[in-house]
Amino acid sequence: MVDKLPSDSPAQSPSQAPASPRTQPKTVRICLVGGKRILRSAISQLLRSRDFQVVRKCPDESALAEELAADAEPAFDVLVLILSGAGPFGTFRRIHDTISGMPRALPLVVLSEQASRGQIYAALRIGAKAYVNLDAEPAELIKAIELAARDRVYLAPDAAELLVSDVSTAIEPAGSPRLPSMDLSRREVEIVQLLCEGLSSRQIARHLHISAKTVENHRYNIYRKCEVDSIAGLMRHAIQQGLISI
Repeated sequence: MVDKLPSDSPAQSPSQAPASPRTQPKTVRICLVGGKRILRSAISQLLRSRDFQVVRKCPDESALAEELAADAEPAFDVLVLILSGAGPFGTFRRIHDTISGMPRALPLVVLSEQASRGQIYAALRIGAKAYVNLDAEPAELIKAIELAARDRVYLAPDAAELLVSDVSTAIEPAGSPRLPSMDLSRREVEIVQLLCEGLSSRQIARHLHISAKTVENHRYNIYRKCEVDSIAGLMRHAIQQGLISI
């Protein structure tokens, strides 16, 4: 619930007015999604102790979708996704599908058990503003949320180091720049991740709202670009390129 502004006070003469009035900073409202119940509660207590307002705690992305469907306007300013367990890329897709249709942008902070290359790239692809490890100091999460609320970006040191390493090694001896998986389009990367999660072409088509024939065309191009001829080969390539994690 948004706090109401105090009612207007009686007019004051210049001599009575405060010397330097200050506007009270807005309390950042947060929605926690994912993670075990005890972990959500612990993070909620931490954030409230730092003057954040935790207005929603959703066990998963489906519960988040229900919450957002019930509200014409999101009741929070920052979404904190606690990423744990298997199938992180499916979680990213569902979160993206849920928040992409909102009337205003919702900054996303990803709190993960690991800073794997695949998860970091996937988080950035869906527009995450911050990526923090669950093993980080509490102050790191606080900083990430504060920056995300101001539409700024924050990466955990090990995540930032990994990306910098990718950039620094992306220049081949011949001098031609090549970042990981730049040969694949955004759609192709998405299909690679779905294929590696075991979805069939028909299932992918239903999920992406495209035809099965279009998926097959993408699949052919993916195999050609990655120089593989099987799902096993594609999975090895995807792991090496950081498109998925194990």
